Amino acid sequence: MSGTIMYISGGQWDGVPGTDRFLAEALSNRANVIWVDQPISVARNAEVRRHALGSLRGVTERVTNSVERLRLPALPGFSRPLIRRSTEVIASSSIQSTATRVTDRIAAVINASPLVQFPRGLSAPRLLHVTDDWLASSELMGLSAAHVERVLRANIAAADLVTAVSPGLAQKISAFSGRTVEFLPNGCRAPALAEAVGARQPVAVLVGQLNERLDFDTLSELGRSGIPVMVLGPRTERAPSARKRLDEFLSWPTVQWLGEVSRLELAKVLGTATVGLTPYTTSEFNRSSFPLKTLEYLAFGLPVVATDLPATRWIGSEFVNIATSSRDFVELVRSNLATHLTGHQRRLVQTTVQEHTWDVRAERLLSLLAQQPTTEPVSYQAPRHIGST
Repeated sequence: MSGTIMYISGGQWDGVPGTDRFLAEALSNRANVIWVDQPISVARNAEVRRHALGSLRGVTERVTNSVERLRLPALPGFSRPLIRRSTEVIASSSIQSTATRVTDRIAAVINASPLVQFPRGLSAPRLLHVTDDWLASSELMGLSAAHVERVLRANIAAADLVTAVSPGLAQKISAFSGRTVEFLPNGCRAPALAEAVGARQPVAVLVGQLNERLDFDTLSELGRSGIPVMVLGPRTERAPSARKRLDEFLSWPTVQWLGEVSRLELAKVLGTATVGLTPYTTSEFNRSSFPLKTLEYLAFGLPVVATDLPATRWIGSEFVNIATSSRDFVELVRSNLATHLTGHQRRLVQTTVQEHTWDVRAERLLSLLAQQPTTEPVSYQAPRHIGST
């Protein structure tokens, strides 16, 4: 794509990598990207405080050769009713200031945030990418449901195109808005097929954030089963009951929790484990989601045991074992641990996700944008590059 893509994310660049980060990285292989962080309180983050004045002037930080990052500072309690307006003004001002510094034209604006509205004054195509059921997850995110709905309605009205990560979510947003919503599923990193899978340990692995999305009854069954389980990811639960259930699960002697790890360490664990786990509840929120971990396991040659969710069935892989109950989940894990796949079989597992890589998703997104009516993007007089600190 000719020009710069602005990607307004639902997280932080240096946070737990997810849909936004992986998709933006894939897009950056094809165009320059301005990544916009989710607003964060200056009272909570020293780096946000340090960059606050620069952010208001649209000054960014270079994080890769083709990605610039804009932090969005906010006042303490930025999601509270009396302070929300200031958050919106700061975000809009910072984003528009950044646009004026871009030497290249803004070719597209992708918004994947439940809180930040599309910036005004840019005539580039606007794509709203709904990455989760924000309407059903406002409490999980610690946000006002009414505010999330207001922002979503505004962004749908402003968008030229709306996409969602699962078939169910696309249908839900379409019914909510009365608009056509395109299905743009999550993806995975390209499998390294040239790397023959090494020695595998009889260990199941659970990757990702540990919170209320997980099926705690299934985790309890796993703990009692004596099956070795390695857990990688931060704890982000909010409810005391969830905290108690996670404490119980992680305390089992056969469960090893490594916390949040680097990509290199993650790859090392996934390259030596035997089976990947996606034990989600069948809540309304999860039924609209598209778990990243399932495709990621397959990309590393791991068969998967997963809860029965629509997105899991959509993948349609023979290497994804769908459990109908907690007991069934544990038995499927046990069966996979007892099955010793050869290197050739592991590579066969990997080939099933070649059509689901983030590069494929980025190409699909750009194709959708290219189908939008041509508009003349706003060009700005600017320095030689986006301002950096």
